[in-house]
Amino acid sequence: MATTLGPRGEFAAVLAWSVQPVAVALAAPAVPPLLQATLTATLSLLVLWIWTRWRDIGVFAQDATLAPGMRLGLLFSLRMALLYAAVARLGAAAAVECSIAVLWLVAVVARRVDGRRRLAVVALAGLALGLLARQRPGLGGLSLAALAALAWAGQEWAAEDRRLQGCGGEKFVFYQLIGAAVTLPVVSVVAGENWLIDPPSAAWWALLAQIGACVLAFALLWIAPPPARRRQRLRALLALAPTVTLALQGLLGRAAPPAQWGAAALLLAAAGWPRRGRALTRVSE
Repeated sequence: MATTLGPRGEFAAVLAWSVQPVAVALAAPAVPPLLQATLTATLSLLVLWIWTRWRDIGVFAQDATLAPGMRLGLLFSLRMALLYAAVARLGAAAAVECSIAVLWLVAVVARRVDGRRRLAVVALAGLALGLLARQRPGLGGLSLAALAALAWAGQEWAAEDRRLQGCGGEKFVFYQLIGAAVTLPVVSVVAGENWLIDPPSAAWWALLAQIGACVLAFALLWIAPPPARRRQRLRALLALAPTVTLALQGLLGRAAPPAQWGAAALLLAAAGWPRRGRALTRVSE
């Protein structure tokens, strides 16, 4: 990916990724968050299917990637649902900052324990956060963001499966979107969200922005890079996404961001800024 995306491509990927939570927050008063996730995943999947048909890329061929691909899709749909719900409660900047901070914490812990104990730590942390959310309703949004980070860490672990190493970028994205498009509508209905809505024009524009940003982010992060570099994430995403999200929220929301979230964004940028000679790395590193 380092040879495919220069600094401009890195920033474009960060910007596309950061547009999504801001658009979710803008549409949240009129459109339930899980319904937003359902529409974004389903319509992005439709765009991907049109692309693969035009390019004659086979994503439905059965091979050894099916089982790990299904696991990847379920983890992606879980992360998407949790993050969208967190954004609706907290706002874009707070949810993104909390999620990325917990992801960094998981990465630190993961360096010091073996594989089985690593999964146990993640599972116990998720259980503790879930109990905390039940006992302290005011912390529910932060808990959802933290759980989204744990799902993100699980997604990174699932992406390391050897059977996915030769999987083309389009098929890799297809597994994630098909998992979300199948599971999120069910979760939305079970959660009791209202599908009979009449959102204002601003909410429709926010939904369109989510879909476009989702497609662009997937293209820059998964489809454009060569297969050998596909599992690497832009370190700039973790370093810059909180700051960019905060800036977009302040710009589009026409309100100055809270000082505490601004300080947190700067701290996350300092923690994730790449060292000299290491512009890119995996999220899990």
